[in-house]
Amino acid sequence: MRRGVEIIECLDKDDPGSEGRCLKHIFNLMEIESNYSHVGSIDELLRAITESKFQYIHISAHGATDSEDQFRGWWTPKGIGSRANVAQIHGKVKATAIISTACKSGSMSFGRYVVDELGCKYFIGPTGCPKFYNASLFAHIFYHKLFKIKRRIPDAFKSYAKIYTNPHGFKLYVQRKP
Repeated sequence: MRRGVEIIECLDKDDPGSEGRCLKHIFNLMEIESNYSHVGSIDELLRAITESKFQYIHISAHGATDSEDQFRGWWTPKGIGSRANVAQIHGKVKATAIISTACKSGSMSFGRYVVDELGCKYFIGPTGCPKFYNASLFAHIFYHKLFKIKRRIPDAFKSYAKIYTNPHGFKLYVQRKP
């Protein structure tokens, strides 16, 4: 696995900003290897996750919610990535961590599912609904601590959560030991 970030963005043409392109530019300035791809369907998203050669995967997408405002899955213009769809990649994720900025993707049930079933060791997602600029700022601070200050994922996240206001409730999930 290459040390760097696979940025997978699945936004509609009408979205007001591109967090993924913003992060790609920031990574270029920070001299962090990264790849940016735009996907339009859940199948493309899941394929990009399993085919990634990077240690870290950053998913810039919307979160789909139900009538009770609970997280249902990653939204793409061509379908929802519910747990049933995501089950296709059970145990196939080679990346160390997935960082998702999709609204409500940091819910306990989905966060635990990602680390306990998909194969990555860490998952970070918000329990709230960040705007793209909030998500970009969180990601920039987190990745700066991870790559430039050279902290481990839990330490980089804890440093962010301790020092900065975390209004969107970004949460870190760690794979349980077998």
